[in-house]
Amino acid sequence: MKKWNLGYVYLLITILLFSTYEVVSKTIAAQISPFQLNFVRFFLGGLVLLVILLIRGQAAITKKQALQLLLLGTMNTAIVFNLMQYALALPGASAAVGAVIFSSNPIFVNLFAALIEKERISVSKVVGLAIGVIGISVVFLDKFSVGASAWLSPLLVLLAAIGFGLYSVLGRKIVAQVGSMRMNAYSFLFGSLVMVPFLLIAKIPVITFDLEILPKILYLAIFVTGIAYLTYFLGLAQAGASKGSLVFFLKPVFASFIAVIFLNEKLSLTLVLGTLLVLMGIGVALFGERIRKPRM
Repeated sequence: MKKWNLGYVYLLITILLFSTYEVVSKTIAAQISPFQLNFVRFFLGGLVLLVILLIRGQAAITKKQALQLLLLGTMNTAIVFNLMQYALALPGASAAVGAVIFSSNPIFVNLFAALIEKERISVSKVVGLAIGVIGISVVFLDKFSVGASAWLSPLLVLLAAIGFGLYSVLGRKIVAQVGSMRMNAYSFLFGSLVMVPFLLIAKIPVITFDLEILPKILYLAIFVTGIAYLTYFLGLAQAGASKGSLVFFLKPVFASFIAVIFLNEKLSLTLVLGTLLVLMGIGVALFGERIRKPRM
């Protein structure tokens, strides 16, 4: 199998797992603090990966790499996903809307890849990203009529998407040095441990929670955090940051239907239209260059 094909297989696995994140988080939002959930899932996910590395004898990293992974973990765990978890825990927050907005992160991956890694952005990518931006904007249309308070959750998710875009580009550079498993193991552990002082100061439980929700927490930790991040960076390494991240635009479709089935959320016209535009954007960005090239 060609490397880029295998890369997209990894990314498809990632998107399928990531698509369940908002829905599962929403089902336990009333039973656990969003910040505690964020700590537990990344700590457990990182711990599982570290144990595997120790068994393989592949856990060694340098002091410089440890510092890089500390900064990367703080960005992803302590900032990006704290914003995301808090946004989903707000009253009236929609898992489907959150999924669509967070799926805009490829827009920011492409921008940061161009700025940091000097990746070329083709005309078809620009057009595709523009269509994607319009799609995300359409999702926001429902919020105009319900007051400023309804903007907070989607706005926080959008900030999380921007942060995740930067994290994806910086993370790919570190993956090239230490590998996907070591990068994720240490960044998850470092990022979650950075949160401990905040949890203690805010008097939020660090470990204790209702055992009834343990299966869902383990699912989020092992599958959505551990496995999905491994396949995500393996996919980015083989497909490229700009092209690979565009597969994220498939997430709204999966996540929206999962939210409808398990949370009884309704698919509004603006959400459906926005999702279709987002999918159109990924199609143009991924296949536009092939269409424009004349066949020999």
